[in-house]
Amino acid sequence: MEFNTTQAIKNNYSMLAAAEEVDVTVLAGQLQSMGFECMRCGECCRSHQGDNSVIVFPDEVLRIMDANNLSWHDVCKPSAPQFIDNINTLHSFEWELKRHDNGSCTFLNEDNTCSVYFWRPWICRTYPFYLHFEKDQTPRLNISECEGVGMGVFSKEDAGNLALYLKERLISEIQEEIQLLEHLDGLENWEFFNGDINGNIVKFNIAVHDSRGCTVVERDIKSNSKE
Repeated sequence: MEFNTTQAIKNNYSMLAAAEEVDVTVLAGQLQSMGFECMRCGECCRSHQGDNSVIVFPDEVLRIMDANNLSWHDVCKPSAPQFIDNINTLHSFEWELKRHDNGSCTFLNEDNTCSVYFWRPWICRTYPFYLHFEKDQTPRLNISECEGVGMGVFSKEDAGNLALYLKERLISEIQEEIQLLEHLDGLENWEFFNGDINGNIVKFNIAVHDSRGCTVVERDIKSNSKE
């Protein structure tokens, strides 16, 4: 596939500059005008509400590991593979928090609390809010589906803290992608992977790319075939 890594890195540096210019005071005002209260329902941690996958970066995984005496693979797994190369190695970008077979996060307690709450990733810390670049390359506030939106009143302090988290999250995401791209090699020789394989379950090597470089993990991949 055609991909210009140098240009992608350049584009990310432009987005990083824009992210660093986000006005936290303005953002906090937007949050206050919307209102939010966590309903403690745990729905964002379960799969029946849709895609509840949580992408995590290496520093987030290490923070959870160190604080809870867990291994890397206790915390996360490779994200869904997107590409396959000419030696049948699958390639994915970043990691996901581990989930049970029913799709619920492994860190979700029975009372809907989080067992790693104090070390939770950026996505969980800022949910349901996130900053997204629009067509004019300006980061703007977006909201995921959540029953708590509009259900409470943000204090000035809480809104300010969340606005700061959102800005820091966006900067962190862009910095992570820049470092990932700087380590990335061979993408132009890969093909898109759509999940179609022969047989029901096949063992594959998955090369997971992140800011540290590339980690190869062996995984069973289920076929999408309906045969």
